[in-house]
This record gives sequence, structure tokens and C-alpha cells, in this order.
Amino acid sequence: MNLENTHSSIILPINTNSLLIAKNNTFDPSNPLATLPLKIFQKIFLSFNNLSEDELTKILDVRSCARVFKQYMPNNVKFLQLYQPKRLQSYLDKLSSHLNQTPFSIDGSHNLLSADRLEENYTHALKLAIQKEDPVQTRLCIEKLGDIYLIKGTQQTLLQAAGLYNYALHDSPLDQRESIKGKLSKVEGSLVELCEGKPLDLSITRKQFEDNRGELKKFRQEIEEKIQLIRPNPSPEEVRELYSEIALWIKNFFKSLVDQAQEVLEAAPCEYAMIGFGSLAREEMTPYSDLEFGILMQEDTFGNRDYFRRLTTLLHLKVINLGETILPALNIPCIKEANFFDSVTPRGFAFDGEGVEGKGCKTPFGNRQTFELIQTPEKMAQYIGKDEKGQWWHKKEQHLPLELLTFTHMLGNHELTKQYSNKIQEQLKISYSEGFNLRQYLAKHHLLKADMITFYPGMHNLERQGMLFKVKNDFYRFPHLALDRLALLKKIVVSDTFSRIEQLKKKDILTNNAAKKLNEWMSIALLMRLKTYSHYQAQQEMMNPLIKPFRFDDSNLIKKQFALDDEALEKIEKIYQIFIPFYQTVQNFLGGHEESLKLSDLEDNSLQTQGDIALRLHLHQKAKDLYSSAIKNNPENSSALHAMGLIYQSQGNLKKASDYIKKALDIDIKLLGEKHPIVAAIYNNLGTIYQDQGNVDKSIIYAQKAFEIDHKFFGEIHITTARDYNNLGTLYHLQGNLDQAAIYTQKAIDIDRKLFGEDVPTVAMQYSNLGQIYKSRGNLEQATIYTQKALSITHKLFSEFHPMVAICYNNLGSIWLEQKDLVQAADYMEKALAIDLKIFGENHPKVTRNYNNLAMVYQEQKNIEKIEKAADYIEKALAIDLKIFGENHPTVAKNYTNLALINLKQDKAKLAAEHFKKALAIDLEIFRENHSNVAKDYNNLGMLYESQGKLVKAAKYVKKALAIALKIFGEKHPDVASYYINLGTLYKEQGKLVKAAKCTNQALDIDRELFGENHPNVARDYNKLGIIYRNQENLEKAIECAKNALTINFKIFGENHPDVARDYNNLGTIYQEQGNLVQAAEYTKKALTIGLKLFGENHSSVAIIYNSLASIYQRQGNPDEAAEFIHKALAINLKLFGENHPTVATSYNSLGQIYKEQGNLIQAVEYTNKALAIGRKLFGENHPTVATSYK
Repeated sequence: MNLENTHSSIILPINTNSLLIAKNNTFDPSNPLATLPLKIFQKIFLSFNNLSEDELTKILDVRSCARVFKQYMPNNVKFLQLYQPKRLQSYLDKLSSHLNQTPFSIDGSHNLLSADRLEENYTHALKLAIQKEDPVQTRLCIEKLGDIYLIKGTQQTLLQAAGLYNYALHDSPLDQRESIKGKLSKVEGSLVELCEGKPLDLSITRKQFEDNRGELKKFRQEIEEKIQLIRPNPSPEEVRELYSEIALWIKNFFKSLVDQAQEVLEAAPCEYAMIGFGSLAREEMTPYSDLEFGILMQEDTFGNRDYFRRLTTLLHLKVINLGETILPALNIPCIKEANFFDSVTPRGFAFDGEGVEGKGCKTPFGNRQTFELIQTPEKMAQYIGKDEKGQWWHKKEQHLPLELLTFTHMLGNHELTKQYSNKIQEQLKISYSEGFNLRQYLAKHHLLKADMITFYPGMHNLERQGMLFKVKNDFYRFPHLALDRLALLKKIVVSDTFSRIEQLKKKDILTNNAAKKLNEWMSIALLMRLKTYSHYQAQQEMMNPLIKPFRFDDSNLIKKQFALDDEALEKIEKIYQIFIPFYQTVQNFLGGHEESLKLSDLEDNSLQTQGDIALRLHLHQKAKDLYSSAIKNNPENSSALHAMGLIYQSQGNLKKASDYIKKALDIDIKLLGEKHPIVAAIYNNLGTIYQDQGNVDKSIIYAQKAFEIDHKFFGEIHITTARDYNNLGTLYHLQGNLDQAAIYTQKAIDIDRKLFGEDVPTVAMQYSNLGQIYKSRGNLEQATIYTQKALSITHKLFSEFHPMVAICYNNLGSIWLEQKDLVQAADYMEKALAIDLKIFGENHPKVTRNYNNLAMVYQEQKNIEKIEKAADYIEKALAIDLKIFGENHPTVAKNYTNLALINLKQDKAKLAAEHFKKALAIDLEIFRENHSNVAKDYNNLGMLYESQGKLVKAAKYVKKALAIALKIFGEKHPDVASYYINLGTLYKEQGKLVKAAKCTNQALDIDRELFGENHPNVARDYNKLGIIYRNQENLEKAIECAKNALTINFKIFGENHPDVARDYNNLGTIYQEQGNLVQAAEYTKKALTIGLKLFGENHSSVAIIYNSLASIYQRQGNPDEAAEFIHKALAINLKLFGENHPTVATSYNSLGQIYKEQGNLIQAVEYTNKALAIGRKLFGENHPTVATSYK
């Protein structure tokens, strides 16, 4: 980041009595490092005793030491958050006061504090406010960041400051708005000065600010009134007339903004024209749409270009001050750093998003990297073809050429616009390759595959059932893109869609009926888009097809999401009846079969298509009825049979699903032969049913069959072959065969990269899958690398709000969860939830999966408040899934299981048992006995009974789980290893140590064969084995196993990880039993250091370590120290869990033992009785914990 007013000072706390007060009780942000108290440096220097000789030599260089300190010293806000949280707010208040009172100069000559340091501190404060979901603090931080960007004083930072202030204005109390408007006036004054404009009259700019907003609001109200008056089924002419009126008003409004900007500049130095692109050019712009335009200038000189850049900058400020430019669109570094989602600014009339390479960014600024839309007509037209070096622009900026082909004159010199039009036609005649000119390439090849994949109706895609409709992407984008291509190919130069349809009809490309259908489609889609934006009063596209059919009658929900009534759903059905045949005929037409479109009437009212539409709307019963009628009419309708199978599969009725899909398979084999891609597709779907049944081996057999057919039909380098490799990779991952999984997934990546390059959705998805494979291998570094690659691609393709981005965030969250970094895990999963909520709305299976994922993170935090939050999330998920799927569905069973796991953490064993049993009943009903889900249910019940001390009953259920897993997977599978581990633990608790060792060694052998030595599961097995050897008093073996576990976890996670702390603690315990109390204390203290560093004082893991240290001190004959550590552990557990918890009972019991040894029998009896009372309350009389207290 380039800052013009950087300063070397660092804000640091310097006084031990008051970290926030500098010399003479004056807030001085430039405190030198040297004034830190000596004891802080002594503590730092004491930590040097572990350095190697080479490291010590380097650190003895004082300057090197200072550099190291500076490198690792966090900014002040983070420092206080981590180490002095109570003083954080006081510091922020002083910082705010300092910012308000200190005179700043642009050159930094009077600044006590550098702008970048201020920005760093407020950015971190913003992160904290976001984490705490504190809107007031968020607004204050954003306003202060606006102050900092105003201080920086460049053209770009002033525009960013305006965006920040406008955000604050939206969310501020009435009494603070005048102050913010005053700051916006300062921004405008500074920007006009930088743009070499005339001094401003403040009263005029204030009036323009209010008038511009008022004019836009008034026009929208007028359009809203016209929408209300429009009849239910308006003609295309009526819709076209309404949009023409909007386009004309937008052009006039835009001209008034240009006039205001030009008032402060000198007259334009040459003739120019402004041309509009995108929806404005097609006369399909809403009053809430982005502004897309460029500037044509008569002559390209430095002076001319500079003038139009300054004009664009001032115009951009006018548009930002309408208050509808979301902050991420302004590329503000602090907003990016804070991962801030702007939910306050209504996205509406704003400059088209800028700064993203590979995207159009259709404003005069271009993307500020590779192109700029301030050009002469000739140079602007060059963006369609080649640059000065002879390179094709579509290879550098793939969307740009197609986007510049559709334009409209907005203002200025008409002759320049005509010249641009003529120059485009010249460019399109350029020879591209043998037999093709540029026109033909752009129309029939460029991005065609990607567009056809992106806008595929996807009626049988189970992931899209019930998904919220995005009115623009789902209904509007495909027809206008298809018609763009057809118009380009057939040399139709009109810009608006309705005129293009008319011209294509005149050229006999479309039949009369097809043209009529397309006009109807565009009318419905355009009116829906206008109604949806008007509903939200913003550029928001979501329409919810589930709210009313599923009786989600919450009025707040209906207000928040545009609910579709029966009339709207009928119109959507009408669209799809045209969309499905149009998609197929366009695909054929652009593939060289032009007659298919010329002969099609684009009408498909078949039962099959109606069933497909009902399926997309998540109306399963209606879809089943329609498909049943289609099958009744034609029992050989394999497509309808196939669809019925998919419905039953989504409902969890796998037997019926299998029956229907096998019938479809038999028909298609008879009709098409064994070696046909349609047969391969059915094999793949049959494989997914076996996968859902838990029979992964059989699933792989069918996926392999599909692959062999597709590979023979399409060859190696084909999108279908890549898909098959990816499917096989996923299945081998499920099977636990991680090497094969990685090989097949990598093959899929290699093919798709060769076909499409790196930046396509399929490659992103495959990188994400590969990341999960490496996560299963325990290679979390590689897992993160591949998942970040996937995220980078999806961000580039889709920006922030896309399901693939949410998947990447979820996967990153799962990796951080594996590393036990629960804060990072929750952060990423919260981001995923925010995206999916925006895309799908509350009532969707993807959102309930997010709730489940977050719940699993929060329950790991071992804190009553977080565990309650986890329970809330699961209960939300369960309520939604019950409404969508009904009781008997695998997703509902998983919700019950997760709720039961949380109930266990809450010490609600009875409720946990009830929920575990519900999950088991559902899974048995759906899958019968031999299924991996049923095995997991039995295992969970086993673990529940273990927690209640019912060890025989627990072992019975875990054995059931093991028997099922062995039957399904065979011996070599991670689930089998886990059940052996659990069985070994139960045998250990029963005192059957030989059996325990045998089961645990079996688990170890399986995991080592599957994963190799360096894997978390192998470390887990060594740990369990070490505990068994410890119970057998074979302490040498126990130490060996514990050290093996420590070595593996240290290698995978590094020093500062909960598993490493646990391993140190386990070693400490073994050394304690060996009588080696010095070693025991050393390892246990190492564990404590890590625990405190990771979790702070109040964490259950720290309490466990305090208990271990207490035991060591007790054995050393130091009961006072022992009691001190037990009291510390007790305080933590009381704070986390309350009085009635097993860990609290254990602490009371330990205190009773210590006081007994000290001869303080009154205290001993008091604490032992407390332990006994908790044990009886939790477990009843006959439980090992209660028996311990009686001793």
C-alpha cells in the first residue's frame, strides 16, 4: 500500500501502572520502545535460554533484536485485545479523541501518528466489532477509517473516504448526520482541488447532494406506482415501453450529474461522447442497476485524457454520494483486511465494480490495471480485437470484447459514437483462424462452453431444488447472452433485446411462434426483475419459492425475501417451458446445426418437462405425479424413470430410487447400447445411491463403469472424463483409499486445466476436493494450499457471494477445526453461513448444514455460552429440515445426532439418549441395519452409555457398530479403526487390559497402513495404547507410545497445538507414575505454557493440566502447592460448567484427598461430600465416579 504521509512512530503502551497513559499522563502515540520497563526486557531475554548457538549469535546483535521485536509485536489494538482486554475500550476512546483533536496535514509534517498506523489500529478494532456483531462500534470504526482516508488525501482515498462516510450516514443517529455530511463536503472540496477545479460553494454542493438523492427516490416511487398499476399479464410492448422510459430518465439523470461535475472544471478540451453499455444499451436497466459507460474522445493527448480522468473522478463522487455504492466495490484496503460484508448500504445506482482482473469493469476507469475506457473511437474498438502488440484482447480480458459490442449513445458528439460503431464492424471482419473471422469466433466459440455450463437450467440437479431464484442469473441472463451471440453472428446491429428478436424473426432465424415465446419470456423476466429490485429497494435478486408452499409464514421472513405467490410460480413454469427447448436449440445452433433453431417453436408442455419444473421448485409430490403420468403414457420413458429415482434418492428412500434408476438403465441399454454417455450418466447416479447406502465398494464399481464408457466415447481430454475422475476421487476418499483419491482428483484437475485453463468452476471444485483429501491424510498445510487455490479462483469468477465461495470457506473452517484453532474455524464457517443465507435464504438444506458445522465448532470450545449457542444452531437446523424433509430423512437423523452430542456436553444424558435413539430409528427405517450411518448411531449410543458408566451395554453397541463397518468396508477403513479404538477404551475401563491392547493395536495397524506414520489418527492410537500400557504398569512402553504420539503431532501441528499440549501432559502423568517427578513437572509445565498461550486461563484443557500439576506436587509432598493448583482448576470448571459437572466433582474429590493427607478432616469431609452429591445427582448411586468418592 502506497501512503503519501507515512511516519515511523509506533503506538506502544509504556507504563506498567497504566498501559494507556504516556509521559505526564498525556496520550502520546509516539512512545519509544526504550521506555518499556526493564522487567519486560528481562522476561524476553530469559526466553533466549533455548536458542541454539547460531540463533544466539544473531540475537546478540541489538539491531537484529529490535527488528525481531518489531516484526512480532502486534498492533496496539490486538496487543490489548490479547493481553489487556479490559483496557481496550479506554484505548480506543483515547485514539478517537487523538484523531479528532490532532491537526493533520497531507504531507505528514504535523502528524504525531502515521496514517497507516491509525488505519491498522482501526482496522483491527473493526474486526473486533464485526466479531461481536456490534453495529454501533462497526459504524464508528468505519467513520474513523473515513477520517483516515480523508487525511491521506489522494484522489482514490478521497473516493474511498466518501464511501466510508456514506456507510456511516446510513446507520447513524439523526443528531450525527450533519457532522458526517460536513465531512463529505470536506471530501468534495479536497477532491475538486486535486482535480484542479474551481472552489466550491458549500451551499450549492449540499443542495446538489440532497437534490440528487431526492430525484432518484422520486423517480423510483413513480416506477413503483406504475408497477402496481400494470395488469397481471402485460404485453411485451407494455414492458418494453416501461423500460424505455426508465432508460431515458437514467440518461437525463446521468447528464445532470455530468453537468454538475463539469461546472467546477474548465470546458472540455475536445469533442467527446459518453456511451452506455450493458443493460442501459439494451434498454433493460432498472432504477437500481449499476452504471456502465465509457468516454470517446476526439483526440488522444495527455491533456485530453487527464481532463476526462478528472471528470470521471468527480462524477464518481457524485454517484457515491447517492449512498448506494457498497464498500467492497471501492477496493478499500481496510475493508478487505477486515473481510467486511456491507449489509447496510443498499446496492443500487453505482459505478460498475472496478479493479477485478478478468472482469469487464465498464466505467472510464476500466480495471485500473490493464485497460481504460477513455479512448478515441478507433482505440476503444481495438478492445474487440488486438492490442498494439498483436495480442487478442479476449485472451487478456475475456469478458471485455463481448461487453463493448452492445452500446448506446448517452450524451455528447453523435459522430464519435457512429465512428465507434463503424470501427467495431471493421474489427469483427479480422481473420481469426482458418475459416473463421473474429465475429464468428466471438459468437460461436469464445466463452460459449463456460456460458452454457453456467446457465444450464439444471432441472435434475438435486442441489438446486428449492434453491432461491436469482432473478437475473436464473431467468434473464441466458436469453440476452444467447441473443447477443445470435445478433453478432447474423450482423444485427440493434442493441435492445426486443428489436433483436424482431430482426432474427425477419431473417428467418426464429419462427413467428419462437419469437413470440422469447418476447413473452423477456417480458416476464424483466418485469420480475423490476418487481424484485423494487421489493428490496436495492439491487438484490433473491426470490424464494419455498416460503409459501412450505408455509414458512414468518412475516419478517416474507419481508426479507421476495416470496413467490402462485401466480409468480406459474410464470416461472412458463419461462422454463421456453427455457428448456431454447437452451437445447441454441446449443445445437451454435454447434453448427442451424436448422434446429429455425424449425423450433420453443414450446414444451410435455409431462416430462412439467415434472422437471416441479422438481426444480422442490414440489416433489407434484413432480412425482407428473412423472408417473409420463411413465403411464410411455412405460419406456427412461428420463422420467430416472427423475423418479432421483426424487426418491433425495427423500432417502434408496430402495425405490434404485428400482427406478435400474429400470431407466435397462431401457437405455436396450435403446442406446451399453457404451453410450447417457448410460454412463445413469451408472454414475446408481453409484451415488450405493454411496448413500454406505456401500462404497459397489458405488466405485458403477463409477468405474461410467468412466470406461465415457473415456472410450470422449477420450482422455474431455470435460465428462474429468468429471468421472473427480467422482472416482471422491469415492476413493470415502473408502479411505487416499492415494487413489488424490491421483484421480489430480487427473480431473489436469484435464480441466488443459481444456479451460485454471480459472473455471470445475477446477476450483477439484482443488477444494483435493484439499479435503490432504486434510484426511493429516497434511493440513497442503490442504490449506489447495483450498485457498479453490477460493482464489471462485473469488475471481464469482466475487464473494457464490455457493462455491461458501464451500471453500466451510472447508477452510474444517481445516482450522482440525488444527483446533476454533476462532479461525468459526470465522470461516460464519462467512460461509452469511453467503448461503444471502443466496438461499434461511430455509434451505445448505444453510442448515452451515448451522450444523458452526455448532460442531462451538461445542468444541467447552464453554457453557458457546455450547448453548451450538445447541441453538442445531435446533434451528432441525426445525427447518423437519419442515422441508419430514421426520424420516438422513439429514434430520444427522441433526438429532449432533444435538445429542451437544446434550452430552451439557450433561443432559437423558436428552442425549432420546436424540441418539431418534437418529438410530430414522436411519434404520431408511437404510436398514447394514449402513455406515447406522453403525455411527450404534457407536454414539455406546459412547453415551460409557459416559453413564454402563460399560457392558456400551461395549455391546460399539461391537454392533464394528460388525456393520467390517461388513461394509472390510478391515482397512478409518471407521473400523475408530470403532476398535472405542472398544479398546471400554475394555480398558472394564479392566480387561489385554483385550484393550489388542483392539487398540488393531486400530493402529489399520491407520498406519491407510495413512502412514505421520497422521493424527496414528498419534491418537499411540496415545490410547500408551494409556493402556500405563494401566498395565508397563511404563517404559507407555512412555514410548506417548513419545511417538508427541513426535507425530509436533511434526503435523508444530508446538502450539492442543494435541501437543495433551501429549506433554500425558508424558508428565506417566513420568509421575514412574516416580520421575522432575521430568513429570517439566512436561506438564510445557503443556501448561501451550494451553495458556492457546486458550488463556479459563479453558477446560488448562484445568486438566492444573490438576496434573497438583497431583505432581502432592506426590512431591507439597500439599499447599497441590491445593493451589486444584483450586485453580476448580475455579475454571465452575466458571465453565457450573456446580453440577463431573470435572467439578473430580476437583472436590481431589481437594478432599489433599485435606485428608494434611489432617484437616473437616475440610476433607466437606469437599468429599460435595463431590459425592454431584456424582449422585449426575449418575445415580451405581457409577464408578460415585464409588471413587466413597473411598
